[in-house]
Order: sequence, then structure tokens, then C-alpha cells
Amino acid sequence: MEANGITHDSSLGAGRRDKREVGDKSMEDLSKYAHSPAHMAVARRDHASLRRIVSALPRLAKAGEVNTEAESLAAELKADEVSSVIDRRDVPGRETPLHLAVRLRDPVSAEILMAAGADWSLQNEHGWSALQEAVCTREEAIAMIIARHYQPLAWAKWCRRLPRIVASASRIRDFYMEISFHFESSVIPFIGRIAPSDTYRIWKRGSNLRADMTLAGFDGLRIQRSDQTFLFLGEGYVAEEGNLTLPPGSLIALSHKEKEITNALEGAGTQPTEAEVAHEVSLMSQTNMYRPGIDVTQAELVPHLNWRRQEKTEMVGNWKAKVYDMLHVMVSVKSRRVPADQQKSASELLKEDSGDNKKGKDKTIKKKKKKGASTEPKNESEYKKGLRPVLWLTPDFPLKTDELLPLLDILANKVKAIRRLRELLTTKLPLGTFPVKVAIPIVPTIRVLVTFTKFEELQPVEEFSTPLSSPAHFHDAKSKESEGSSSWISWMKGSRGGQSSDSDSHRYKDEVDPFSIPADYKWVDANEKKRRMKAKKAKSKKHKKQTVAKGGDGVNQDVEEE
Repeated sequence: MEANGITHDSSLGAGRRDKREVGDKSMEDLSKYAHSPAHMAVARRDHASLRRIVSALPRLAKAGEVNTEAESLAAELKADEVSSVIDRRDVPGRETPLHLAVRLRDPVSAEILMAAGADWSLQNEHGWSALQEAVCTREEAIAMIIARHYQPLAWAKWCRRLPRIVASASRIRDFYMEISFHFESSVIPFIGRIAPSDTYRIWKRGSNLRADMTLAGFDGLRIQRSDQTFLFLGEGYVAEEGNLTLPPGSLIALSHKEKEITNALEGAGTQPTEAEVAHEVSLMSQTNMYRPGIDVTQAELVPHLNWRRQEKTEMVGNWKAKVYDMLHVMVSVKSRRVPADQQKSASELLKEDSGDNKKGKDKTIKKKKKKGASTEPKNESEYKKGLRPVLWLTPDFPLKTDELLPLLDILANKVKAIRRLRELLTTKLPLGTFPVKVAIPIVPTIRVLVTFTKFEELQPVEEFSTPLSSPAHFHDAKSKESEGSSSWISWMKGSRGGQSSDSDSHRYKDEVDPFSIPADYKWVDANEKKRRMKAKKAKSKKHKKQTVAKGGDGVNQDVEEE
């Protein structure tokens, strides 16, 4: 490695040269870490000192040791104290001590840090995690160490936070809410056929959360669709028949087409086997690294003005909102090629990359390929584009942003579209306002409109009722409902998009609890679900190639479940 002038070679001659170079620059290099004992110990390869530093830190709570909100808050304070020592990035290159261990090819330091709970996902100034750096610099031993630890660490972190999430959710008013995702274009006709719209239907009662959706995510014009429901059971679950009991904090996914149920957290707390770790690292080594990101640090809100030069207002559902352009928003996609000798199918992946960027999206990639820069250990390219989202902000929305965010956090890891929505809601907005509608450009001439179309408080549980839910999902109880409702007809036709009509908002006694688990659904192992999805993607990819070969338009809609 050439970073900071430090090199490393296994040969004796190179080793002597390495020592001389480090010795010549030791004062300059080590001074950068004088304020960070963990960095200093790693830079010196002083494993004994690093172990002493780690042993003096509070012990992180393990899964099952945190059960109350007070314990959760105390555990988070301890975790912050640990992180402030072993995850600090106030050094050149914004490297964590773990990044530094990767760069110095020091697996012993990497093991000490990961065993202490280091956050491998933190990014350096170039936007790469320590794991990505390890893979791209061929440090397989260190990549294995990180991959061996990160799943148990993530599970312990989730378990630490769970009591606080449950307690926070229970304090928020119970509600039913609808969020619509609608794609529109001024130049492409029938955009709805390429990118169908959807309405997320969300129920919150106590610390339980339900989200119905068919749009799992979107990336440009690639649409991931799945008719599914996510149930977060903060209070646990006991079936009326008594044949099913789930612990508090369970997260399950219901696939309605297949009538299947999956435990979304299945295996999350299991220590992976060495074979599984090796397989994970091998898969990462066979693909290029991508880092999508959005920079809103320089974002500025500029109000729309009407013909009287006054701030423009519009009604969004029941809420009066002011309209703003958000300027200086930058979206970037950074790619980094894993060295060719680590890729089993590098040529195919490079062809795919070339095809994705043919339309002038990223000329820098093409330029680097022509120069034959594949021998570079860090063959990186970046595509940047400025965006101008439009926001409709209202002070009257019943929920505050900081109340909604913990609820979205529950689903964000499983649903791409929720992650996108969460990114928008974390943008710094005027105090007391809520983005009740947002227009986001996703490709030139096409944007997605995210609109909070409905919010209704739910009655107490003993008199529980809810707006019309998914008749397809509650067909047994709702089959006797009148088909005069336009909402019912649209659901039967399979149309899930568009904004809700007034007929949707009628209330009735709910014959089926939206948090009940259908008795006729079958439980499916999460690994089996993954195997099916891989086979389905492979089949879809093969079909696309055949379509293009036959002269088709090549426009396909990806159907994925997350």
C-alpha cells in the first residue's frame, strides 16, 4: 500500500525497506494520531496497548441483557462511550482505527477492534467502509474477521435499542396513515405501465406497526415489486387458537400471493460458520463495489412564488402547505473495481457496467477502462448529479418528523423505498414543518411523488376500528362487504396506486384485527426464501438477454421481494 508513504511486503528486503520508510516518517505519521490512543496503537502495531485500551472500556450489553427502556438508554450511553474511542474519525482521511488496521494489513488489530464492537460500516473520506477496503485491497484475512463479527454485533445493537423503540412507539398516538408513491413524466407517455404507483398503508397501535405495500423499492426505472405486509410486533403475539406465540420485537413478512410468512429477523443472532463467512467474502470479491449517496449539507430551500410575488401555497389532502425548491442537493454513485484476480466473472460484470453507462451517465468509467487502469488497486469512478427536489411543507401534519422516524427505522433495513423516504425526512427542515409531499427526480424527465395522503387517529383498542384496509388480505371477513365502494373495486382489480378517494375514509367495525396473522398462511424458512429469489433473479436476467437478442425494447420491470 502506498497510503501515507507506508508500504508492506512479505519479502525480507522489502521488510527492511518498510522499516526504514516508517522510521524516516514516524514523527510525521504518528503525530497525526497523537490525540487518538486507539489510532496510535494500531499505527505502531502495539497490540498490547490496544488490548489495554479496549479492556478499559465498558462492556457492550449482549442480546437478552437489555429488557427495559431505562436499561436500553444506559446501554446506548455505554455504546457511545466505546464508539468514541474505537470508532473516532477525527484523523486525516477520516479513517477509523479499523480502516487503519486494514491499510496497514494488520489482522491482529482488526480482531481486537471487532471483538470490542467496532463499527465496520463507518465510511472514510472516500466513502468506503473498512470491509470494502479490505475486499478491494485483497486483505481476505481481515475481511473474514470483519464478516465473522458483524452479524452478531448488529443483532446485539438491535437488541439494545429494541426496548427504547418499543417504548417510544407506545407513546405515539395510534393511527392509520397512507403514503402514495406516484411516478410521473412530462415526456414519456404511459409511464404508469413502466413504473406503477403504489400506496403504502400503515397502521400503528400501541407498539405494533403494520405496513402494506407492493412497491418494495426503486432505482432509476428499475422497480422492485412485491405484494407484501410487514408486521412489527412490539408487544409480541399470541394467536387466539394458542398455537402461535411470538416474542416482543418480532418482525415478520407476509407474502400474500404465495400465502407465506417469513421471520424477517431469522438467524440474525446466530454466529455464522466459517464456511458461511468465507462464502460471504467470496461473493463480495466477485462484484464491483458501489456507494450511492446523497449530500444535503449545502441544501437551501427557496419558496415558490405566485403571480403576486407571495409564497405559493397548495392543499395536499387536508393540509395547507407551502411549496419549496430544494437547491444544491447532490446525488453521487461511486464505483470501485475489485481487482480482477479476485473476480470469477469480472468480464461479464464489466460488460454490464458498460451497458448501464452507455447513455452518457458516467463518462469517467469509460475513460478509465480505455486507459486500462484495471491494474490500479483503487480503480474508482464517480458519477455526480445535482437534483432539485420539490417539497410541500406544512405545520399542521398530526405527526412530527422525530415521531415518525423511529417507526420508519423498523422497516428501513428491509424496504428500499422506506430508506429513501427516511433520507428525505432527515433533511434539515424549518422548525415545526413536515414534508407532506415531495417530488424527487430519479432520472431525467421522470420524478416520483411521495405524498402523505391520509392520517387518521385510531380509536382505543376496545373499540378498535380502522379505515378500509386491504380487502385482498382480509378477504374472508370482508367478502360480505358491499362492492359499491370504489376502493373495494380498485383493490379487486389489483390497482394499488393513486390517491385515496373520500369513499376510502369511511370507518367501520373491524372484523379482523390488522395485526393478526392469517391462519392459512404457511411459515417459510428465510434461507429458502433467499434461494428462491436468487433463482428468480437468474431467470429474469436470462429472459432479459433473450428479449434483447430478439430485438425487444429491453424495458423490463424487476419484481423483487425484500
